[in-house]
Amino acid sequence: MAGDNVLLKFEPGLMIWTVVTFLGTFIALRWIAWKPLLGALDEREQRVKDSLEKAEQTRREAEQAIAENKARTEESLRRSEELVADAKQEAEQVRAKIVDEARAESKKIVNQGLRRIEAEQRAAEASIRKETAAIAIQAAERILQKNLDGPEQRRLVEDFLSELPDRPVH
Repeated sequence: MAGDNVLLKFEPGLMIWTVVTFLGTFIALRWIAWKPLLGALDEREQRVKDSLEKAEQTRREAEQAIAENKARTEESLRRSEELVADAKQEAEQVRAKIVDEARAESKKIVNQGLRRIEAEQRAAEASIRKETAAIAIQAAERILQKNLDGPEQRRLVEDFLSELPDRPVH
């Protein structure tokens, strides 16, 4: 039975032709198929490596962009805080200036009022002196009943009033 099967029999010619066919096919495949296959695999490996390098480079750039963005954000926040502080300080200065100007204006108005009151008081005193002089003259006329004339009497009364101490009238 073992002798009946052709594949199990040892035949040196078949063996040689099988080895020659195998080697020929191997060499043909090596030159024809393996080089393109190995080249394609190398090329694919290089593309994967390049993609990984690009991904790593992109990740680094993204991290750098995030860091720069964070720094800009912090700088913007710092600047806005400075602007707010400056605005508050300027507003405080403006408020103080307005208050000072209002105080100066009110003081000026009060002083003007006091000067006006003093002027009116002096005018009233002068008016009272004139009326008092006129009343005194009339009284003196009645007393003297024609001993002195009007201008002489007026001069006497005015001299008397000028000799009186200068006191404010209340």
